[in-house]
Amino acid sequence: MASPIQVAHIPYRVPYALGLKLQEHLVAQRIAARAVVREHKGASPTQLSANAQAIDDAKRVADTDFLLLLEHTPVYTQGKRQDTEADNVAAAPGRTADFFKIPRGGLLTYHGPGQLVGYPILDLGAMNMSVRCYVSKLQDAIRDTLAQLDIPTVGAPSEEARYTGVWVDPTHKIASLGVHVQHRIVSHGFALNVQDEALEGFRRIVACGLREVQMTCVNEHLRKLGIDAAYDVAQVSRLAAGHISARLDRDTQPVSSELLSWEADAHSILAHFGGAYGF
Repeated sequence: MASPIQVAHIPYRVPYALGLKLQEHLVAQRIAARAVVREHKGASPTQLSANAQAIDDAKRVADTDFLLLLEHTPVYTQGKRQDTEADNVAAAPGRTADFFKIPRGGLLTYHGPGQLVGYPILDLGAMNMSVRCYVSKLQDAIRDTLAQLDIPTVGAPSEEARYTGVWVDPTHKIASLGVHVQHRIVSHGFALNVQDEALEGFRRIVACGLREVQMTCVNEHLRKLGIDAAYDVAQVSRLAAGHISARLDRDTQPVSSELLSWEADAHSILAHFGGAYGF
């Protein structure tokens, strides 16, 4: 049986450079651990005995899945596809939000306060799951989360890749998805707009290249439905973790701080913090 997914509800706003570095660290760590395990396949009993602790540690790292749930400070991110809109944002004078080109699928989008961002770091190979199936399960988990908040959803208005996400009607999108797969380990993930503040950055861009579409959020849509309720990111984060684990048929447990600890000394990160930080 697969080990529980380690869930981290990060309780502060994370600069994108730090969140990206953390994902890259966790993926690279698992790939390196796999290599150690492979190196010792077929080793003699003497060699296995001499390296038992290192092998056990490598197996633990290689088999550990994570789910990081957080808010970012304001940032625009561009996926692998060419995007004129993203180029314009990157070059805009007086831009106050960060800007990153990253290896996920999709076009230009925005992350910021009031938005729940989820980064599952999962071994799809060990789960015997295709990327298409995984994305479908992730979308279903977000729909389940919204259903628990009394928000109905509809299918995407098109099967084109740029329409991937979760929709409340054919012209209003509430969550975006974009993933990256390296050696069957998936990273990046989803962004679910929760509070009105999450929509501020979208007003300056054409998100995902969809000019006919508006972004909405949980609290805005609840008002539209006449429902007297409002939620913050922390509340929705805990609901989402439960629905993601259910859709993946996995148990979860709170992450151990030592599993997310590493020294981050990249200049882009230090610019935000003025020192080397780890979780």
